[in-house]
Amino acid sequence: MTTVADIAKAMEIIAPLGTQMDWDNSGLLIGDPGREVRRILVALDATVEIIGEAEALGAEMIVTHHPIIFHPVKRLLAGTPPYEAAARGIAVYSAHTCYDMAEGGVNTALADALGLKDRQHLWEEKPGERGSRRLGLAGELPCAMTREELAAWVEEALGLPGNYVRWLAGAGPETIHRVAVCGGAGADFLGNAKALGCEAYITGDVRHHEYLEAAGMGLLLMDAGHFATEDIAMPGLRRQLAALLPEVEILADPTRRPDGR
Repeated sequence: MTTVADIAKAMEIIAPLGTQMDWDNSGLLIGDPGREVRRILVALDATVEIIGEAEALGAEMIVTHHPIIFHPVKRLLAGTPPYEAAARGIAVYSAHTCYDMAEGGVNTALADALGLKDRQHLWEEKPGERGSRRLGLAGELPCAMTREELAAWVEEALGLPGNYVRWLAGAGPETIHRVAVCGGAGADFLGNAKALGCEAYITGDVRHHEYLEAAGMGLLLMDAGHFATEDIAMPGLRRQLAALLPEVEILADPTRRPDGR
């Protein structure tokens, strides 16, 4: 019998909790560790809609990237994801920044999708008691691209509609060879991308002043959306869980859709 606790142990192998950022809230957030699990639904978020899908599919557990509980909870009301998961007896494990850090995690999937070669970590903390902590990747594109070609390449790689990726007109060089990527919201690492010789940086949730800051560095900053730059990793997470838990059925989120940024 495979239990919720067994799933948590498997997730610790995939994305050790010790590597999460200090402000994060990853791990087993809802559920009975001793409950048997036959099916797991993997999704970026545990929304009420996803929880309903899990119940309909007979999944006893959901594994997500974004924590279902992030800030301290002062009330637990019907219609909210934590209440609905608990009320329906569905356990939830969330691997947030620890899966961003993981080899084979969010940023690996994003770099793989774009075909980046000769990779370096965008940010790295010296190993300590927590182990190695690394975020983002930088690497060479399969071939040189114009700004427009790079935007189209990102849209195709992430399954996005045309003209979805945003950037500041005229920013960065006309031809791009080397890019950095960071899933989610990674504009804090503009300086790191520039220091690694990148001409472009692809992330999500970019604000106006960040476009201007990047342009001032001679760097092309592209916003491909928070959802798309992280959801690309969910198929890989399913494969990782399936390899460690062959007796458990690992299900995909049937409601995948771009979030409109």
